[in-house]
Order: sequence, then C-alpha cells, then structure tokens
Amino acid sequence: MEERRFYPPWLLILRMLGTAALLGAVVTLARKSVGPPWLGFALIGAFFILRLVAEWTLAVRFPDPEGRHKRSAILNTFITIAVTAFWFYLQKRGIRLG
Repeated sequence: MEERRFYPPWLLILRMLGTAALLGAVVTLARKSVGPPWLGFALIGAFFILRLVAEWTLAVRFPDPEGRHKRSAILNTFITIAVTAFWFYLQKRGIRLG
C-alpha cells in the first residue's frame, strides 16, 4: 500500500504565494513602469521569506520517516538563494527582460 505524504493546506498556500511574489518580481524587471521602485525588492523579499518559511516549517513540524521534507527544504533553500541572487544581479545590471 502506498503511503501518502501530508502537506497542510496553509503551507501549500504559502508556497503558492511565494511563487506569485516571484512572478511579480520578474514582471518588475520586465517592465520599467510597473510600480514604485521598491516594489520589486518587496516582492523578491516576500518570495524569499514565504518560500523558506513554508519549506522549513514542513521539514521541522511535519517530519517524515524517509527525511524527504528535510531534503526538499535543503534543496529549495539553495534554489531560493540562487533565484534571489540572480534577480538582484539582473536588477543591478539594469537588464530588462521585455
């Protein structure tokens, strides 16, 4: 019998909101006149915080016997740091995607 993994709905919502914040941050890179200058920084910060809080809360509060949640949290931490650093690199260079 297959064992099902447990994901609390509020954690899935946090992950989804983090992804939406990343998309908003990318839009601020793509278009110059999307909003105030600080909007992109706020959105990438929200992505960083929401994504890591959701991943590590799942790993710490809802551990699984195989350790998948912890491995996923570690991998997602590296990915989140890389995406955030790349966004700041593009922002600093003034590169517009569109």
